[in-house]
Amino acid sequence: MSATRPGPLAGVKILDLATAIAAPFATSLLADQGAEVIKVEAPVMGDILRYVGASRNGVSAMFSMTNRNKRSLALDLKSTDGLSILKKLVASHDVLIHNFRPGVAERLGIDYDELKQVNNELIYVSVAGFGHVGPASGKRAYDNVIQAYAGLAFNQANPETGEPTQNYQAIVDKLTALTAAQAIPAALYARSQGRGGQHITLNMVDSVLHFLWMDAAGTASFLEPGANPGQQVAKGVRLIRFKNGWGQAAPLADSEFHGMCKAFKVDSNSDPRLAGVMDRMANREAVEAIMAQVYEQAATMDVDVGVAAMEAEDVPCAKAMTLEELPNAPQVLANQSFVSYRHPVAGDLQEPRAAARFGGDRTDSPAPCAALGADTEAILKALGMEAETASLRARGIVV
Repeated sequence: MSATRPGPLAGVKILDLATAIAAPFATSLLADQGAEVIKVEAPVMGDILRYVGASRNGVSAMFSMTNRNKRSLALDLKSTDGLSILKKLVASHDVLIHNFRPGVAERLGIDYDELKQVNNELIYVSVAGFGHVGPASGKRAYDNVIQAYAGLAFNQANPETGEPTQNYQAIVDKLTALTAAQAIPAALYARSQGRGGQHITLNMVDSVLHFLWMDAAGTASFLEPGANPGQQVAKGVRLIRFKNGWGQAAPLADSEFHGMCKAFKVDSNSDPRLAGVMDRMANREAVEAIMAQVYEQAATMDVDVGVAAMEAEDVPCAKAMTLEELPNAPQVLANQSFVSYRHPVAGDLQEPRAAARFGGDRTDSPAPCAALGADTEAILKALGMEAETASLRARGIVV
């Protein structure tokens, strides 16, 4: 949401019935772009992510960023009255998203076939772990489990021991969220063209495979023999160790490769096997040998001096930064990448802004994540159920 204009998704109304990260982070991205999101949580406990990760005064940093700009409705979907309230909301909303295991929505009576009877223009999004059909479709799935199953762990294998390694972040959840956040506006556009509502199904495994395959699959894309693995874009690429830090470079073009060697006073011009990119692709051992010399020289240099030497040769490069350093890094400050705002319980927070700018504007400070059920009363009042709120609370239908 901009200080000068509403976000591009202003007016879009979303019901978020999901927990953890994969689906809720998708609606967070859409809320950053102006969508109105109601987070529907189970009474008492709420979303499990409220209790995960770093926290202050009981507020989880992970939950905060995944659920900023949302209102909270604590509602028992297993009750008849809770189901009735949800259906009233569905009638006036554009999108519903959940990440129940296959079969749960049907048992609750909130599957697509049921809810499209209430709102046939509804965009209904089901996010699964392993998939909606198949032998593993009923299994519980979290990020690290899918990392192992979908090839990410072996893609990160230790190059010396071959031991698979997990990513030290919830990369599967975030990839799935990005997939959902792309699919939902696409479905809304289709609806605006007269194609009606629809059911979107996606899963964490497919989200990883689509993301991973292009540069990590190597020769697995070719179904006939004779494929050349070529020079890898990312796999096995080492960071550059300097005497007081780390850096990275991507010398792909000829000028970049020879410029990097020159920055570290290593002669690459006298070997014809290194002359052009096609030569280097065909002579990987020669490339590895010359790069070993570059790494040896770098280990004797100050990291800032080494990066500056590469920059002078127009080599794509950067110093490796810690997360703690990033908020005050000059380029990050110039980008206005972070926003600081106050949470009523957790205090002052800093989080990345939405990455996309619309019309060149940065979004305003986000609304803090809501306490469980903080907006229940207002939401019920908007449904004309103000007189019933006390009774619903007393029976545990809402909180």
